[in-house]
Amino acid sequence: MTRLAVPWYVHPAESPEQWQQLAALGDRLEFVVVNVADGPGAANDPYYPEALAMLRAHGVRLIGYVDVDYGRRGVPRVAADVRAWLELYAVDGIMYDQVASGIEGLGHNRLLAGLARRAGMRTVVANPGVEPCAGLLDLFDVTCVFEDDAAAHARVESPGPGIAPEKRWHLVHGVPVGELDTVAARAEELGAGLVYVTDRPAPHPWDRLPLEQVQVERC
Repeated sequence: MTRLAVPWYVHPAESPEQWQQLAALGDRLEFVVVNVADGPGAANDPYYPEALAMLRAHGVRLIGYVDVDYGRRGVPRVAADVRAWLELYAVDGIMYDQVASGIEGLGHNRLLAGLARRAGMRTVVANPGVEPCAGLLDLFDVTCVFEDDAAAHARVESPGPGIAPEKRWHLVHGVPVGELDTVAARAEELGAGLVYVTDRPAPHPWDRLPLEQVQVERC
């Protein structure tokens, strides 16, 4: 069965009740991607340690957000963000966002994956947002192979056999209320073992939980 993996770009001071509701999902969550300031920020945000401790107390694995801008962001800056996530918030892993999906980016992505693991990250996630070349899926523990709205998700075709579901993640926004379970089930049919669907629309779909929670079971 699918598991929830949630991009969580919500500041604890702005919506503490949403953090509590997220924590209550507990064992249904595979991980939560946290984003202080388009990354870890420059200093320890005073609101985040307590909020992250609450998630940890519910057994939630924490993943820090790092933007790589499709390979345009310099490796030293990316490495500084990875170190900062560990030093400031002791996260369990990182998610590289805006990862290049083509074969021409494999060398750079291999470097990024190695950088994170050498730093001590136990889980390394990539988000190209589209179905990437097969080699990229081998580099990371989890890859977001779809990030778009419900209409685009309805047009996705099966990628075929051979890729473990637990390595594939779908993010679907703008889903009509009442259809979250249906879209989550379709993601599973398309080979995604990790999913998050929400009625929240672009451009900020990850700033709160959906009105209706997707019900999933542990694998």
